[in-house]
Amino acid sequence: MLNYIKSELYRAKHSAEIHGTAIGLLGLILFMNLVLYAMSGLPHFHYGITSFSYSMLVSFPMLYCYVAGDVAVMLYESDKRNGTLGNSIAYGISRTQIFAGKCIVSFLTALCLLALALPVYLLSSMLLEKAGPTTVRDMLAEVPAVSLTAIAALILAVLLLDIFNNSFLSILVWLAILVFLPKALLLVGMGLAPRTEFVLNIAMWMPVNFFNAGMQVNMSECTTVWDTAEGMARCLLSGAAGILVFGTAGVLLLKKKEI
Repeated sequence: MLNYIKSELYRAKHSAEIHGTAIGLLGLILFMNLVLYAMSGLPHFHYGITSFSYSMLVSFPMLYCYVAGDVAVMLYESDKRNGTLGNSIAYGISRTQIFAGKCIVSFLTALCLLALALPVYLLSSMLLEKAGPTTVRDMLAEVPAVSLTAIAALILAVLLLDIFNNSFLSILVWLAILVFLPKALLLVGMGLAPRTEFVLNIAMWMPVNFFNAGMQVNMSECTTVWDTAEGMARCLLSGAAGILVFGTAGVLLLKKKEI
């Protein structure tokens, strides 16, 4: 399994898609902050400050999940077409070991992208006036708060790409599980309350819902879910539960394929 991980890390390191994503991500961050800096001298332009730059990321915590899922898709959506999966199985590596290896490689690749993007974000934002409610502390605290949820989203993406032959279908199911289903449960819980209060309680433990409900990030205030110990605990527990559920589902479903 270790050799498989090493070979996959080498492939990820030389992946044109990953290189393109890294360049695009860093370029977008630089472009945004440079535009804000260039326009800060204009009269009546109030967005050329660090708070607005930070709030672009702080107000959208699910972005970490989308990037993590995208990394998995870029690395493994063509696994079955190009025969990589079949070759690995032929060399005696089990499907569950391959699944674990893919998750590890995807995580390390996503972590490298984060390690590149965050310093560029912080350094380029130093061009802007330090003002406003959203601070660098809010942005940095977001990373541990969202990390486990992003890992769970990554594991789910790897699992769905292994289950389905169609990457488009995998993406749709991924979105359904992480976004559409939680939103539907929230609407049912709110619409039929108090009879369905238990549904609402379940829905409010799903990241896309409690991130939206517990956040107020704008030019006048910055209130995040992870501001409080209770909110941070909810973020971490929800993410850990996702890792446990999706990881266990992956092991059980892929073991069935081996039988």
